[in-house]
Amino acid sequence: MSQFKDWWGHTFHGKRIALLGLKQAGKSQFLKSLGCSDARPGIESQQDSYRWFKVSFPKKSIYVKAGYDISGGLDYFKESFAKQIKNSDYVLFVIDVNKYFNGNDVESNKSYRQHVAERLDYINSNVSNKFANKFAIILTHADFMSDPESKLINDFQRKTQERPYGFLSKQCYAVNATKKEDVLKVFKRIVGV
Repeated sequence: MSQFKDWWGHTFHGKRIALLGLKQAGKSQFLKSLGCSDARPGIESQQDSYRWFKVSFPKKSIYVKAGYDISGGLDYFKESFAKQIKNSDYVLFVIDVNKYFNGNDVESNKSYRQHVAERLDYINSNVSNKFANKFAIILTHADFMSDPESKLINDFQRKTQERPYGFLSKQCYAVNATKKEDVLKVFKRIVGV
């Protein structure tokens, strides 16, 4: 946990999260549901910054340090991902599970999976052992799927287990990112509150 100061100079202990993923995967909505007032779901930009915010649970609050909501559609994602990973306490990779399994057609489905694989390969080669327990995959848009969340998670893990980055899917959660209570439940499990 690292320290940071607010506008008035008050010192807080907070967590910095790297929220990574593809374009329109649900990263901004996930941030908004956590309580980030600066998140702008549905608005495409290269990078938006957000101020620190507090995530409240019944017995404890977590302060999330200021960070960036980066576009997952960047061709130069490696540079952006590297900066985010290096400076973070937790690394979360967001995947639109509906696009991953269904897609609009076979080609777009295959392309989406390839983009996910490229990014997870890159993360795998850059995530040191210090992140082994602080990395999670978030499968968003689970509410568009007919299968239960547990099956989506199992199917994703089975599909990725033979890949070099397969171990990254050990901490995998399916969520409807528009439901604040679902996002808070998942975040609570990730940070161990």
